Amino acid sequence: MLSMRLRLADLQEPKWRSQGGRWINGESWIEPANVSTLVMEVNDDQAPRVRVRVKECKRDEADFVALTMEPGQARLAAGVFGTAPLYLAEKAGELHASWDLTLLRPHLRADRLVPRVVARTLTRQHRYTSETLFEGVYRLTERAAATFTPSGLSIHYPEPAEHVLEPRTLRPGVDPLAALDELLTGVIRQAPTATGCVGVELSGGADSGNVALAIKAARFPEVYSFGLLVGGSTGRQQRERRRVFVEHCGFRDTATPAMQRPPF
Repeated sequence: MLSMRLRLADLQEPKWRSQGGRWINGESWIEPANVSTLVMEVNDDQAPRVRVRVKECKRDEADFVALTMEPGQARLAAGVFGTAPLYLAEKAGELHASWDLTLLRPHLRADRLVPRVVARTLTRQHRYTSETLFEGVYRLTERAAATFTPSGLSIHYPEPAEHVLEPRTLRPGVDPLAALDELLTGVIRQAPTATGCVGVELSGGADSGNVALAIKAARFPEVYSFGLLVGGSTGRQQRERRRVFVEHCGFRDTATPAMQRPPF
C-alpha cells in the first residue's frame, strides 16, 4: 500500500532521502499508506538501482508491493494476495500511483470512460483485469508487474494457472465445513492490529457473511463493518441480510447507497 510520483529524469541520479513520512528524490516521492501494520524498506546499496518494498508487518507470507528503479526504467510488482492493488496513471514522463483511486483524481475524467468497463459495471459482469472505469488509469493486481519506461506504461501478467476440472473426492470422516471454519478463523486471528480494531467489508453475500462470522468468532475488541448498497428489490434484500449480520455480530456499521455515489 503506497502512493508515489516518479519522474524518469530523477532516476538517473538516485539520491533518495527520508522527509516527512516520504522518500524524496528531486521531484519524485514515495509514501507508504499511513497504516501501523505496514513497514517500508529501501535498499540503495546497488545504486543507481534502488529497490523499495512496502509490506505487511508480519512473519512468513507477508503481502507486499515491490518497486525497482534504475535509470530509464521503473518496475512495480504486487504480492501474491493482492491486499491493496495499485492504481497507475502515466503522463509526460511521470508515473503516478496510489492504493487509493481518489488520490489520482487529477487524472480521472468523467468524459473519458472506458465503454466496455462501464457496460460490465452496469450489468454486474465484472472482470478481474488491469482496466478501470477511467481511460489511462490501470489497476495492478496480484502477481502482475508494471514497467514504466520512456515508451510508456506496460503491464505483464503471470502465466495462467492450471484449473481443476472436477472436485476431488473427500477422504472418509472429513468435515469440509468444519475445516473451512477452522482455516478462516485461524487466518483472521493473525490480522495485525495495534488497537484491537478491525474492519470488514459486508456486502450481504455468502462470502462476506462467512468472513463476518469468523471475525465474530475471533473476538476482536472492536469491529467496524462497511458496505455499498445497491438499488431496487436486490438492494432491499441486501439491506435485510446485512442488518441480520450486523445485529448478530454486534458490528459498528456504515452503509453507503451506491446510487448516491457516481459512477456506481
